[in-house]
Amino acid sequence: MTQKAEQVSVIGAGAWGTALAQSIANKGTHVTLWVREPELAKIINTNHENTTYFPGTSLSENITATNELKTAAENDIILIVTPAQFVRTTLQDLKPFITDTHMIVLCSKGIEMDSGGLMSNISQKILPNIPPAVLTGPNFAHEIARGEPAATTLACSDPVRAQQLQKAIGSRVFRPYITDDLVGAQLAGALKNVIAIACGIAHGMGLGESTRASLVTRGMGEIARLGHAMGAKYETFLGLCGIGDMMLTCSSEKSRNFSLGSALGRGQRLEDILKDRNSVTEGVYTAKAAVDLAHTHNVEMPICQAVHKCLNEGLRIDEAMQEMLNRPLKNER
Repeated sequence: MTQKAEQVSVIGAGAWGTALAQSIANKGTHVTLWVREPELAKIINTNHENTTYFPGTSLSENITATNELKTAAENDIILIVTPAQFVRTTLQDLKPFITDTHMIVLCSKGIEMDSGGLMSNISQKILPNIPPAVLTGPNFAHEIARGEPAATTLACSDPVRAQQLQKAIGSRVFRPYITDDLVGAQLAGALKNVIAIACGIAHGMGLGESTRASLVTRGMGEIARLGHAMGAKYETFLGLCGIGDMMLTCSSEKSRNFSLGSALGRGQRLEDILKDRNSVTEGVYTAKAAVDLAHTHNVEMPICQAVHKCLNEGLRIDEAMQEMLNRPLKNER
């Protein structure tokens, strides 16, 4: 296999994968975008538009779509942007084409439901010779695709790889900041989706900004407690992937998780909400994984617990609120 230097592959052509491909391609880098559907790959290559998952955006001619993983693996740098629950399958399918010269960047925010594993744990088991990196931060896909200035977190334990990836992915307007705290970066990115659902529910119920501010602050406390128990650094949760991403996701209908919670708060059924979407709302799956991790590490996470019960155990939203309000008052720290 002939490797191509300074070229990037993006595995997954949903909104975020397409936006990352566009951001990198706008620098003049050639990007191979792996698309599951052969018909969509043809449309992207012919019309330069992802009509299924990112309609209305003219894509760079530096983007070439393919439905062949072998072709995508011809580039040294591979961004994995499939939904979190499919990352394991994606990496297993890619494994026959991967060598030790590849660099893998995990861009999916979530926790695997079956194993409770972070995306980096899964990657290390399947590709043990490749130190994974994680890209996560306060970024909406359409804004990044339009080239609006934004920053994000790039987590990697290997400082040399981190700098190489920072140069390959970043640009003047899309600015990755490096950390070595993979655990903290991933927990922050995954669990804020659960808090965003809670904030959306409050919004849908007609509750105000004070309620949402309380949920955001106490929710970040839950995430940081779990992160500390799992070896993360507290300062990670004060950064872009922590409070930055929380601020973004918990305050806008553009957020899939916030908008789902808002619909729930207005009385819509979860099954009906999900049926009308062609993209994955990760917080629905992450809620159960968060509760399992909290139990494993003996950490209290009442907001995540309440969201999980509403999504997966049939608890009514008004009952969940009463459970939360009936908790005893405590010290803040």
